[in-house]
Amino acid sequence: MADKFDLCLLGLIILSSLLTGTSGVDVFISSGENASLPCNKAFSGCKSTTWTNKNRHPAVELITGGIKNKDTERHERLSLESDCSLNIKNVTVEEYGYYRCEQYVNDRPRGPGANVYLHVLHVSVSPSSSSSSSSSSSSSSQTEISPGHSVTLSCQLYTVFSCGLVILRDMSCCG
Repeated sequence: MADKFDLCLLGLIILSSLLTGTSGVDVFISSGENASLPCNKAFSGCKSTTWTNKNRHPAVELITGGIKNKDTERHERLSLESDCSLNIKNVTVEEYGYYRCEQYVNDRPRGPGANVYLHVLHVSVSPSSSSSSSSSSSSSSQTEISPGHSVTLSCQLYTVFSCGLVILRDMSCCG
């Protein structure tokens, strides 16, 4: 089962990298894991750093002047590293997309900034209907199966392309 998961992930990463055509850093993560989005740090400290989620209109500032904005629904899961990277704990599929890091001096962007594209892979496992003896373990991300029975992997890659937000669902490589 791990081999199929790895093959699926590799296929989705290759497909996404061929289709994005974006200039920036691509970060691939599975839902439920922690992500670190890199920033092109131009100054010491992060007091001039702003992280913006560009998925929404209008864009949502997650970090302003090195401080988390408390009016975002996920502010408790966000943190800023000493290199100004944005950490997101327990990533959800809704968090895929385009992020921008910029550093400001006197309200003007300085340095190159960083475009980061967060791609989130969500894999769900379900026992086939003929495997009635399969049971879920205590972790919702694991399914126990016995020899001779099968499981179905459903892979969904939530990604962003340069032409807009697109969701790839139920890729056939995961069957």
